[in-house]
Amino acid sequence: MKRVKKNVVTSILAVCLAFIMAFSTGMTAAAEGDDLTLESAGNITISGIETVKTDDPRIEKGVGKLYAYKVINVNVNDDSHQPQSPVFKWDDSVAPWVSTNFEVYIDKDNGNAVTDAFLKLTDNGDDIKAFVDQLANAIRKTDNAIDLAPFKEYELADYTPGGDDKEITLTDVPLGAYLFLVEGGVRIYSPGFASVYPAYDKEDKKWVPAGQSINVYMKSKEPDIEKSVKDYTYAIGQTVNYTLVVDVPDYPENAVDKKFIIADYLSEGLTFTDSEDSVRIYKYVVSEESEEGYIRGEELTDYFERDSFASDESQPDEETDPSFVRSFIGDYSILTTEKVIVEYSATVNEKAVVKVDATTDNKLDNKAYLIYNNNPYTENGYREIPDEERVYTYGIQVTKTDNGDTKLPGAEFNLKQGDKTLKFVKDGSVYRLLLTEEEDAKASETLVTDKNGLIMIKGLDLGTYTLVETKAPDGYELPADPKTVITLADNKDNSGAPAAPDGILNNDLNNDSNGTFETTVVNTKPGVLPVTGGVGTALFTIFGLLLMSGAVILVVTVSRRKSH
Repeated sequence: MKRVKKNVVTSILAVCLAFIMAFSTGMTAAAEGDDLTLESAGNITISGIETVKTDDPRIEKGVGKLYAYKVINVNVNDDSHQPQSPVFKWDDSVAPWVSTNFEVYIDKDNGNAVTDAFLKLTDNGDDIKAFVDQLANAIRKTDNAIDLAPFKEYELADYTPGGDDKEITLTDVPLGAYLFLVEGGVRIYSPGFASVYPAYDKEDKKWVPAGQSINVYMKSKEPDIEKSVKDYTYAIGQTVNYTLVVDVPDYPENAVDKKFIIADYLSEGLTFTDSEDSVRIYKYVVSEESEEGYIRGEELTDYFERDSFASDESQPDEETDPSFVRSFIGDYSILTTEKVIVEYSATVNEKAVVKVDATTDNKLDNKAYLIYNNNPYTENGYREIPDEERVYTYGIQVTKTDNGDTKLPGAEFNLKQGDKTLKFVKDGSVYRLLLTEEEDAKASETLVTDKNGLIMIKGLDLGTYTLVETKAPDGYELPADPKTVITLADNKDNSGAPAAPDGILNNDLNNDSNGTFETTVVNTKPGVLPVTGGVGTALFTIFGLLLMSGAVILVVTVSRRKSH
């Protein structure tokens, strides 16, 4: 009888040792505490948690929610405070799935015991990863192959991940093995698998729960998207060429929904160049010789299909429809690259604006989105990362006054760039450049001040222009030099230091013009030349006095006659 008991204890110890080797990053010291029972609990440390800064820059909080699913139970004899064979048993909700898909890992004839084949899996090996991926898939996919609710949900915002590995410690975790899944945030997490298990404390000579130092690094990656343009300033009718560098979402092999969508939204001042090959996608190849640090590799355009968002489908919260949507439809093994390059273009159209009032400005926004599933074990997961790039267009406002600041309507001007006289179309009170596809009949080279003495021109690129007054307002003379040279420059900040264009002209020290150069042109009336050499005014004065004297005599004479 003693020999049988010894064999049983030896078997239990062997199983525990194998389990520890399979699921922990190393043997941990047994914890001090109460005797081992079914209610015993330990701690599990999770590292690699995504964080966000708080109002206190020294403190970062976790992002998202951590779900713990208990898939293996531990068998303990509460009377003897010892693990009892079979020590590890698959949870009843998981056992049928394990039996169907991994029958070598379960002993159905021994109470759904976990077999040595599972306990001896290599830590972080391909077999345990494949099993955990498929287990997560079965639990979280919409058809619920495994109907198992989370044992516990942890709000990561309640934790302050510490150290370089961004660790959190889950306390009072009951005996058992757990599948860990993270949702929320922007990272894609691989599932984690860890346990709190019985360990024998040689000093106290008793079984205790171990797990305080178990580390399970939940591998995760935060996809990103970067947008760039060659130039940041444009005139109406010019083409803007955009380049996106997009991270390929790094999904676990058995994820159920590997969403990878690229979408782009243009402001109304930009028209997407839509054609069969308007969006080209390439592999990203690192190149030290390239100025950008990369070059285009193999073309992948055919692996991305044209797509759109259904009305009931989650999509970016934008006020307009996307200019394009491209969804990856191929096998992820094709994407033997961590990034892809996306190239497309848009034309600055007649709706490009400069500042006319407090509600408008000269920014031409273009926002691209990388859309992916940050919980790839459910078909309903959704996450988006935007990246915005702005280009700018500029304007000129001309104010026509006399030398007393009275606004003068009816003055006429031309605007030249070099030797070319530009043509404009009038939209309401604003003149804009003629588009190349528009008929010349719509355009005019003549700009006329309105009743407020104003001319507003929009849709200009940076550069030097010459404003030429061709006709003065009625009653006023043309200036001696009818030309005003205007330079639109946007390459310095307020301190005068070189800077990338930001839509604020260099001469706009108050930052209040939003890309509009304001100039005032003054007209005066011709003077009257003096005269000399004639009879002057003396004759007219004498004649006037004689008339007045005659009138007085006539009045007196009439009065006397009436009195007689």
